[in-house]
Amino acid sequence: MAPAESRVTPLEHTAIGAGAGMLEVIVMQPMVAFKNALQEGRPLPRTPIALYRGLVINCCSMAPITASQFGTSRMLEQAITRYTGNDITSAGRFVSAAAAGSVSALIGSPTELIIIQQQKKLTPLVQEAKHFFSTYPATSIYRGLAPCIGRETLYAAGYLGLCPVLYDTLREKDYSPSTSMIASGIIGGVFAAAASHPFDTVKTRMQAYMYSKPEYLTSAATARTIYAEGGPLNFWRGLLPRMTRIIGATFLLINVRAAVVGYLEEQRDPKLNGSAAAAEAALAAASGP
Repeated sequence: MAPAESRVTPLEHTAIGAGAGMLEVIVMQPMVAFKNALQEGRPLPRTPIALYRGLVINCCSMAPITASQFGTSRMLEQAITRYTGNDITSAGRFVSAAAAGSVSALIGSPTELIIIQQQKKLTPLVQEAKHFFSTYPATSIYRGLAPCIGRETLYAAGYLGLCPVLYDTLREKDYSPSTSMIASGIIGGVFAAAASHPFDTVKTRMQAYMYSKPEYLTSAATARTIYAEGGPLNFWRGLLPRMTRIIGATFLLINVRAAVVGYLEEQRDPKLNGSAAAAEAALAAASGP
């Protein structure tokens, strides 16, 4: 049962998200390399250097992305509960997570553009950044922003909205915490990956080809091109590595969040004794009032 008021602040959730995001990138970076290669139609990277190309900027980007998703989602949930005077509903959690995802796209889109260009040209970060800004106007850094907003909205709704709702539902049906976590993590991760992947495919193509091909100049033109190449299923190219990454990310992010929030809750409430009780309270508090 969740406490009446969580003792972990939105700012602390933001800091937790930054650390969890960097950990997730370090573990799952090869899946990003595979996914980008499949979506662009180029050979799969095979060496460790190629698999981890773009790691530094990805870590630097994912930390604020996940931080903003954790913190914004938490603030919106608190705003909803205070406005309504009731506990947060499943719909409220889902909407808060989706809105947090859309905000985080402002951070994620520019950094992913540089990562994609790095992986495509096999160039170092500083060299690619200098080349990009000397070649394109500064506003080009937000190329692909619209599909990125669509992707992040659905992605965050899956792992920050759907996953906790499923976890609570399974716990109410007397499933164990571990079973509930595994099931909710897999379902939330699959939803987040499958629903958001078409947006990700459009974004990746736009950022990979920039302005070199007219068929990729706009989101609509890119979508038409992808459809013409292989029909509806072409939007899901690269889904398997991305789904693998997102399922892994869901487990990492939610468990790190639960562990750290649980520790803080335990330190601030003497009634919570033991890491298991603290983690259970944290999972509820992470999406409760």
